[in-house]
Amino acid sequence: MQGDHYVGAVADWYDDWLGARRDDVEFYSSYFAEFPGTVLELACGTGRILLPIAKAGVEIHGLDGSEDMLRVLEEKARQRGLAGIMVYHQPMEAFSIPTTFDAIFVASGSFQLLTAPEDALSSLNCVREHLKDGGSFLADIFIPWDAITERESSAYHVTRDTVRPSGDRSIVLERFTTDLTRQVKLGTYRYEFYSDKHLVTCVTDDLAIRWYWKDEFLRLLGDAGFTEVQMLTESPLYKEGHSFVFKATK
Repeated sequence: MQGDHYVGAVADWYDDWLGARRDDVEFYSSYFAEFPGTVLELACGTGRILLPIAKAGVEIHGLDGSEDMLRVLEEKARQRGLAGIMVYHQPMEAFSIPTTFDAIFVASGSFQLLTAPEDALSSLNCVREHLKDGGSFLADIFIPWDAITERESSAYHVTRDTVRPSGDRSIVLERFTTDLTRQVKLGTYRYEFYSDKHLVTCVTDDLAIRWYWKDEFLRLLGDAGFTEVQMLTESPLYKEGHSFVFKATK
């Protein structure tokens, strides 16, 4: 399950690594501003996108495969006076919730953690089953052109180097191989955590993502039974040939 990768110190540092990214937060917050229905975010993680939407008064639930990420989300919600948000510890490729939603979304390429085509279709089927009639599904995905072009990076390179006000530090290093036939980038990540300039913990983990070409993902949404599928080309997250934003209606 995808949540197996986001545990322990990785979950605790996740917001530190992504704190500077705002484009996805701003897009989904704007899209759901004053939304009258109920929303579900898949792969909601620590609530980086979910909590600003909730703070604006939207009824939003979250689902994630990592208990540790959800623990961080719930603590942040409590600190912000948003306790009581419904969260579900379930995999996005096979979830079952006793309610339906007016909108469901998965942000920041998280859908691409489903590297098996059958899991991707299973997830979309679950989404459709959990949408009310006329409800919509949003997703943004990206093409990892660096991995496609380079094909392989056998030596580790630093992708993040973050220092907290306390002086604690984390360094994330990556190396990868690319399977062009399966459209999968397999990354090996080394997470180093320091305190008082001493290495305290080191974690190594493999994490794969699958990329989808634009027309391929449009077909996949159709195969899942969505009646109306469109590209949100006006979204700031949409960059032709690089990243795409989809909206599908039940």
